[in-house]
Amino acid sequence: MRLKDLGERALLRKLAPLGYPQEAPLPPGDDAGGVWWEGVAWLLKTDGFSYREVALAGMGPFEVGWRGVAATASDLLAKMGRPLGFTLGLFLPPDLEEDFALALVQGAAEAARRLGAPLLGGDTNAGAEVALTVSGFAQAEAPLPRRAQPGDLLYLAGDRWGRTGAAIRAHYAGRSLEAFPRIREAAFYPLPRLELLALAGHLRGSLDSSDGLAETLWQLSELGVRVELEALPLYPDVLAFAGDEEGAQELVLYGGEEFEAVLVVPLEAEGEVLARARAVGLELFRAGRVGEGEGVFLRGRPVPRQGYAHF
Repeated sequence: MRLKDLGERALLRKLAPLGYPQEAPLPPGDDAGGVWWEGVAWLLKTDGFSYREVALAGMGPFEVGWRGVAATASDLLAKMGRPLGFTLGLFLPPDLEEDFALALVQGAAEAARRLGAPLLGGDTNAGAEVALTVSGFAQAEAPLPRRAQPGDLLYLAGDRWGRTGAAIRAHYAGRSLEAFPRIREAAFYPLPRLELLALAGHLRGSLDSSDGLAETLWQLSELGVRVELEALPLYPDVLAFAGDEEGAQELVLYGGEEFEAVLVVPLEAEGEVLARARAVGLELFRAGRVGEGEGVFLRGRPVPRQGYAHF
């Protein structure tokens, strides 16, 4: 079967278990993999992408290098892993200017520095087009899988919901972001939340949201639960960009590249989670709850499954 017919999610379900250890701290196919070593989980994540797929209008190599580290770190932090280091693999056309390659690595190094972890070198290869592969490793005492039970609450961490989707929409529509500085900042310089680590031990589960919130919630529903959305964060600049509430909701649900976390919070832990988030300055938005059944719903209406897929 051709990959375009199989689809990315079905392909990943076939690939993820291959060679994966049964005693691993996270199940195959989660946001990161890992091994136990002396009672501590060492997590590893690798992300790859071509430059032309992620470089929005106005972005340069510095921003794309930054984005690569952000994507990898977001997966690790969603699993309660503290980043310890990153490596960068580059595929570069031979006629590329030296300054371009330097800026790619400088952007990656700056994002890593802000996350408290070094950039530890990598590899360079000749390629027909610019492409990057970023690997990151992290340490977690209690890594957090994708997990939920009926009765749990759903919280969205961070403030990029809808903003990155607006920037992507602006790119393809040829719209300027001059009047929307927070939307531009969210897309050009996303930084995953180290503050998530303050919630360790008080969450049921956590998922990185990169392919869009709707797709992330559908992945949660695949665990055998029904996701009931009661509200979405609709920021004034996203509403202004979209023009109406319906358009803003679409950007929140299907925007993508948020590099934020969807948190599953046991009802009895809600107070402690909110107190810890306030103490470290982490913005949380209560979006809904988990019920019995299957599917994803917004105020009782089905949310179609749409999101970024490579094939």
